[in-house]
Amino acid sequence: MAKTTEQNADVSNAKFEYRVWGKHRKARKLLAQLASEETIEEFEDCYFLVDDTTFNAKVRDSTLKVKQLVAEERGFERWTSHWHRNAGSAPSPFDELFEELRLDRHTSGKTLNLPKAVKRLDPETAAKAVFVTKLRRRYRIGNLRAEVTDITIESTGELLRTLAIEGSELDDLVALRKKLGLRGEENVAIHVAIDNDH
Repeated sequence: MAKTTEQNADVSNAKFEYRVWGKHRKARKLLAQLASEETIEEFEDCYFLVDDTTFNAKVRDSTLKVKQLVAEERGFERWTSHWHRNAGSAPSPFDELFEELRLDRHTSGKTLNLPKAVKRLDPETAAKAVFVTKLRRRYRIGNLRAEVTDITIESTGELLRTLAIEGSELDDLVALRKKLGLRGEENVAIHVAIDNDH
């Protein structure tokens, strides 16, 4: 049975996601074999953790991305995501965070030093900032996407390893999860995992 967490969210771009943690060597190797495309990416992100874990917010390249959990079905979480370039479009409390960080500076050609901006945040700000570096291999398998990512927590140097599959076709995802030998593994989103550890 599907569990819906937010009835009014815009789900037009919502995707199902299943994310596990650890090395999962066999699954990683099989993903590489199954993939029709593979790309390598490196990112520096700052996650803003709030009490409501149905929201996953991060800043990348001075732009705020907010994901919202809208449903859970068959062990998969369904997330909708939007990039925000102004405070007015961001949901609360991220609209205030957007303004406090002055993320709109980059649209006027001014550079933003995010670590300095985070240090200037009001201590009463509800969001906790966690800076991470991600090294990711992204795969395409039919109409599905997958990734294996090494995430380094900047404050501690700790390395976390994660593997995820995502897409809009739930039956195909369930079949891929079974093929990868991941059925029964706990599905934990990135912001929840880094909050549990830090």
